[in-house]
Amino acid sequence: MSSVEDLGLGSKQMRDAGYTRQWGVGRHVLGSNYFNYVRDPFGFWWEFNCHIDYIPAGMQWDGGDHDAEDALYLWGPDIPEGMLDNLQV
Repeated sequence: MSSVEDLGLGSKQMRDAGYTRQWGVGRHVLGSNYFNYVRDPFGFWWEFNCHIDYIPAGMQWDGGDHDAEDALYLWGPDIPEGMLDNLQV
């Protein structure tokens, strides 16, 4: 999405339309992007996001190493139950 405001307004619009199963608005650790996930009627999660980090080609950058429990999100609501379940097995 083009802005954090559009992300928040989109989240509200989805909630108003009955899509109450959401996770967000929050901010990812890796990529630093703002996110909102919406769960569709089939149980799959769709991410809407904006302002992801951009690292130009050739730029010196140390990606670092993050523990799994600290790598998903920096702030936002708690992860909803079933969010990380693999439904494609």
